[in-house]
Amino acid sequence: MAPEESSSDEESRKRYWPVDWLPTQWKSGRGDGIHLTVLYHNKRFHISLNPPTSSDTIEGPLISKFDRTIEENKDKIWDVQWDIQKVIYEAGGSLWDELAPPLNETEHPRLDLYTVIYPETFSFRFITKDGKAELIRLLESRFYDDPFGLKITDDTGLPQYPSKDVHILETLPGLGCIAKVSVGGEEMCCKSGNDIDRALEREFECLRKVAQSPLAPSIRVPELLGLITKSEEEPEIIIGILEEYIPTGTIHTLVDLEDLSVEVSAQSIQKWGTQIQKTLDSLHKVGVIWGDGKPQNILIHEETDEAWVIDFGGGYTRGWVDEKLMETLEGDEQAVTKILEYLNSMAAKRRDADNHTETG
Repeated sequence: MAPEESSSDEESRKRYWPVDWLPTQWKSGRGDGIHLTVLYHNKRFHISLNPPTSSDTIEGPLISKFDRTIEENKDKIWDVQWDIQKVIYEAGGSLWDELAPPLNETEHPRLDLYTVIYPETFSFRFITKDGKAELIRLLESRFYDDPFGLKITDDTGLPQYPSKDVHILETLPGLGCIAKVSVGGEEMCCKSGNDIDRALEREFECLRKVAQSPLAPSIRVPELLGLITKSEEEPEIIIGILEEYIPTGTIHTLVDLEDLSVEVSAQSIQKWGTQIQKTLDSLHKVGVIWGDGKPQNILIHEETDEAWVIDFGGGYTRGWVDEKLMETLEGDEQAVTKILEYLNSMAAKRRDADNHTETG
């Protein structure tokens, strides 16, 4: 799960495009360009920014900055995504409302996962023409059906819900469709998307192992709550998983500690480090490897002030886990060591800031 933007950032972004112009998925092949999916008035738009053939394009620097940020500093990716979204929205101009007219009150039901994944779809390519950004319509089928299904074997008896019963409350940044949802009146975290199928399968297997362990009650990771099927007519096709939603406050992930204006006690920082170490020790005892350890994947529970470990999709992030140690016990140990060092540095910066304030 990617870091959530602050409320002030969210308000500033809403000034540039309608609230219901909703970017839902990002894809990038590191050199293959950028592919963004936007949902607007229950219609879907695929926009591709292909690698430019000349140096004087608008999309060239955007693609380079996106790839560089993914490679060097994933924690800042939301800001880069926002810059790209702003340029794309402005390039589209009136076409958004022409192809996806606003819904009237009777046509505006609460958005469900099926509508997000299987809506009427339009495809465009972003180009630079005479120094200006344009969206060029691609002649593809307007009805797009993602032919994907997760390879998941459930022996835990989890309940299954058709995607139309999963109602989106808030879309969270990140690859695939990650969202805070309501299912049967209960808030959960939904993870779906054909571009993250391997990650979802790995996450399910890790959380399943935790759930079946006698240590489960003491391990602070999201609990598996259910599986999402494509539809009532096709219940054999599993397209996502439902997990416990972890509510967060001012400190969403450990990355937010870098904002020294946010009040956090040294005792809390020390406690979080101890909890992270204990959680990883317990995970390893039950045969689970975290796989992509970093501060961004530690949530701070708003009500209990406890550190929760999330994101078991695997992979690695440069600066936290070496590629050769990806998805290994040694990689987890390396990540925890660096996270504890990070927490110590954040605590030291806060002490220095406090001392400067007192002497000033």
